[in-house]
Amino acid sequence: MELMKMTMHEVNEYLKTSQTIIIPIGAIEEHSNALPLGTDTITVEALAKRLGEISNRIVGPTINVGNCHSITYDFLGTISISPSTLVNYLKDYTTSLHKHGFRNFFFVNGHGGNIAPLRCSFDELANTLTNSKFLVASWWLLEDLKELYDNSGHAGRGEVSMIMYIDKSLVKTEFLTEEKREIPRYYVTNDLAKKYITETGIINDSQEGSYELGEKLFNASVEVMLKLLKHLEES
Repeated sequence: MELMKMTMHEVNEYLKTSQTIIIPIGAIEEHSNALPLGTDTITVEALAKRLGEISNRIVGPTINVGNCHSITYDFLGTISISPSTLVNYLKDYTTSLHKHGFRNFFFVNGHGGNIAPLRCSFDELANTLTNSKFLVASWWLLEDLKELYDNSGHAGRGEVSMIMYIDKSLVKTEFLTEEKREIPRYYVTNDLAKKYITETGIINDSQEGSYELGEKLFNASVEVMLKLLKHLEES
């Protein structure tokens, strides 16, 4: 069930039995020349819709553009919402849903730059909303996927595989590369970040992606998220 395709009557009937909503949040940013700019968004939207199908829960409108103010900001096609703006957007989005009866907010996240704004928005809402719970599932960070994902990195084998599984026509295999980059153990300004960025922006991976790995990553992600969703509702 997708909120934007439902009527008020349908939402009202749903809220009689569940107060949960699944919200996909991604980004529009460089993912090398091989993957689409919307890789993060395409992935979480597919995951969220599948999770919604098997759990019979509503999926909210996808938050397509995220916080990409560092590292990838200078690459062609990247769109970024500043962290402070994103925090306010998330607060308004969540508050609107809360006003009408939603209380369990399950965010399916596809972009690392969104994690801090999500947490900040929850912190600011903690004293204004009532009886509400928030959970963020960033698929590549799920502990149960650690061995499968194997530290694939940005635009690496893991994301290549996910997009191959979701829509293989979006992967331009002729542009897959074996670039690697060092990841600093500290935050840097964007001028200094240039020394850590590869030509196409990917991180530390041979990009040996496959449809088969994508299928495993996708299904495992949904399975773990389903458990997390049940825990959110039952705790």
